[in-house]
Amino acid sequence: MAELSKAMEQYLETIYALQKEWGAASVTGIAETRGVKAPSVTYVLRKLKTLGLINYKRYRSVSLTSKGTKLAKKLETTHDTLRWFLELIGVSKDVADDEACELEHIVQAETLEKLTQFVEWVRGAPGDPRWLEHFRDFQKTGVRSDECTMFCSEESKK
Repeated sequence: MAELSKAMEQYLETIYALQKEWGAASVTGIAETRGVKAPSVTYVLRKLKTLGLINYKRYRSVSLTSKGTKLAKKLETTHDTLRWFLELIGVSKDVADDEACELEHIVQAETLEKLTQFVEWVRGAPGDPRWLEHFRDFQKTGVRSDECTMFCSEESKK
């Protein structure tokens, strides 16, 4: 498949969100959500239709094909993973959401795979792992705790 631009991916996400909320999307709904004019939406919809990612007929509703839905879900999962990680390391919710929106379109597959593994591992840990508590203390004070310093020293000797 031809490489999608960031804008095209964002349109897929918008259609997916509108579809989840309303059952379908419209040119007007997409334009309002994205803050653009209808002709801009129509231009991108034609490209997405050519790529087999949406069902679109002029003056009708817009829906994702199964291929488009699969890609939109992948983008949503990537966004959620990135946002969660950014919040984990102390980025505010609004900034994390904005940054995740940007990063999801440029992150390499290998990076995403490793980050997803990390996020799943941390999410499965019982409560906050001790290293995460130490990291949060470090963020507040700029100083490693005695326990963390001792542990890091022992680890470096191995």
